[in-house]
Amino acid sequence: MIRFVPLMLLALLAACNESMMTDLESDMTGQPQVPEVPQLPANVLAALPPGVPPTVVFVDSNSCYAVGIEVTEPQQGYPLRGPDGQQICVAGAAPAVAADLAVADSV
Repeated sequence: MIRFVPLMLLALLAACNESMMTDLESDMTGQPQVPEVPQLPANVLAALPPGVPPTVVFVDSNSCYAVGIEVTEPQQGYPLRGPDGQQICVAGAAPAVAADLAVADSV
């Protein structure tokens, strides 16, 4: 009988289905919560490292895109850089470092 206990436990685990597990991830209305995927520009998606989901991309305090590495307030991460090595920013925004360099050069 002792030899059959692991088999019975395996059968019990096999009886659990996905629908039971997704109930834990549902909101108060009973609808499963799907992580919201932000609409990102094509150059941001192309700059993501392989295997990194777009859900971890955020806009930092310099109005540039970054990849979050931990959940903190304010959010922290590393900047996304394009193929030219420049930081990818929101349209119309320039990285603060480049702006500081421009000010230093003009002095």
